[in-house]
Amino acid sequence: MKNNIIIAAIAALLVATAFLTSNCNQNQGGTQSAAQAKETGPKIVFVNADTLLANYEYMNQKQEEFGQREAKADADLKARGRALEKEFMAAQEKIQKGLLAPNQIAVEEQRLGQKQQALAAEQERLTRELMAEGQKLQEELNKTIKSLLADIQKEKGYDYILSYGPGTGVLMVNDSLDITQMVLERLNKKEEK
Repeated sequence: MKNNIIIAAIAALLVATAFLTSNCNQNQGGTQSAAQAKETGPKIVFVNADTLLANYEYMNQKQEEFGQREAKADADLKARGRALEKEFMAAQEKIQKGLLAPNQIAVEEQRLGQKQQALAAEQERLTRELMAEGQKLQEELNKTIKSLLADIQKEKGYDYILSYGPGTGVLMVNDSLDITQMVLERLNKKEEK
């Protein structure tokens, strides 16, 4: 009986050894398959979105111009607001000194109220206009980059071009797959023409 237990244990060890040996061979074969798959598998590259946006000269120029228009519009509205505030203060001073009759006060309040409404409407119009311009700029950027990436994808035979940077779903990358510089060179060269 003791011999049967020993024989069963040896048989179990032989089966376990055979199983482990076959798994090791499969894993080594799997590594070779992965290497082969790397050569024949999908071609994946990435673009660093932050670097692309920071170094795309044409778009930086457009964004700078947009920022200047935005700052000018803001400064203009603030100046008009300060001028209107001075008019309110002057009217209030006249009222306190008794220089305006009751019917003149009503006319002045109405005039200043209309100016205030016009200024608010102008501010709203400029805000909408600047938002639309900013959105158009963003759409232009997206269209230009997508078009260029489509050309590169076709030319190089890439299956996937990923965006890498904060907020993207890509957590880690192999730097050898980075095509950001090539994309930047082509974007900047395209805009020089």
